[in-house]
Amino acid sequence: MRLPPVHWTLLGLAVVLASGYGLNRGILVGSRIETARLSDDYPVPFYRKHCRYLFFNGVQQVLTNSESTREEAESSSCAPLKQEPIIHRRRKPASS
Repeated sequence: MRLPPVHWTLLGLAVVLASGYGLNRGILVGSRIETARLSDDYPVPFYRKHCRYLFFNGVQQVLTNSESTREEAESSSCAPLKQEPIIHRRRKPASS
């Protein structure tokens, strides 16, 4: 069964819109864990998890949290889409 050209057009439009929405919100492409110290006087390390998101304008790294052990940092999750989009909708202020 072949799809008519109208269906291919609608399917293509849906793919473009979904890709645009995902790239505006940031699509998770990976993460890494970094070991850090507060200072030389306090040698106990802590672990920070950085999540990498793909946007229209490239990849951006976001620090998610800091943990006291590597296992806790590895078990913490990154959101599949970043909470804040890079293109914000402008809303008109409500008139009273």
